Amino acid sequence: MLLPSQQAQRLWPLALLLGISLYSLFFWLIDPALSPIPADYKQVEKTIRSEFKDGDAIATRPWWAARAREYVGDLSFVQVRDLAAEDLSLYSRLWVISLPGHHNDLSGPFLDETYQLEKEQQHGSLVLKSYRLPDRAEVLYDFRKELKSAQVLMRSKNSAKQCARWIDNRWVCSRHDWNYVGRMIVELGDDPREVIWAHPADDPIEIIYRQVPGGKTLLVHTGFTPPAARTPDGADVTLQVLLNGREIGKIVQQNQSGYFARRFDLSSYGPGPHEVTFVVKAKNGGMRHFCFDGQVRG
Repeated sequence: MLLPSQQAQRLWPLALLLGISLYSLFFWLIDPALSPIPADYKQVEKTIRSEFKDGDAIATRPWWAARAREYVGDLSFVQVRDLAAEDLSLYSRLWVISLPGHHNDLSGPFLDETYQLEKEQQHGSLVLKSYRLPDRAEVLYDFRKELKSAQVLMRSKNSAKQCARWIDNRWVCSRHDWNYVGRMIVELGDDPREVIWAHPADDPIEIIYRQVPGGKTLLVHTGFTPPAARTPDGADVTLQVLLNGREIGKIVQQNQSGYFARRFDLSSYGPGPHEVTFVVKAKNGGMRHFCFDGQVRG
């Protein structure tokens, strides 16, 4: 039997109160019972550490579930939002720790068997999976790691000023606190990245590496920090790549957020050693928080 409209309206506050109470009851009593406890993480840690090898890495689902770092944070981590789209070629195996409700968050290569599931284990409310990845890439030279051995110049028409002070993982180029070339971990796109900060100035910046071995590919990533990418009418930044004084490629980083990859073929240049130079320039350097990284891969 339907209630008269006035009586039904009187019951709405009671129904709303009941709904809120049930919702609160779930989060106060039921949800904590489903959440991982320290013992769950300790089981996961024990399993990973007993089998972890060179070439392994760890990820979490969802990406922001950082508590696992308290237990295995000293090991290699891949903490990105879109794990399926990430370049995992540096690793041979990936351990994935999933919280309740996120056990099936993986897609793409995780589902089409490009990444092969080795094992799946339940540790309390946590699910631990390990995936065998395709052939691991060989890194022959990492430009970020070798930055201290590079020569950094700010070159004008008639002169070249060397950034000669190496302080706190960076080559300092002037008294301006942004004017340096250094190792940083910054957000590019949606994720933190280990990169080289190379904010363009009025004059081109040259970063020169000598004794670089040859390889099959030179992989370069570029990007702007989110504040820089949001700058209206921000100028493009050009990254010119020279091998033994000759240009082999040029990247024009447009004013957009992201972490963009570009590959250059090195197979025809021989084993080296080579001199590799990166030239960073922009028509207007204002708010151009430009970053890049690079590797020679076999």
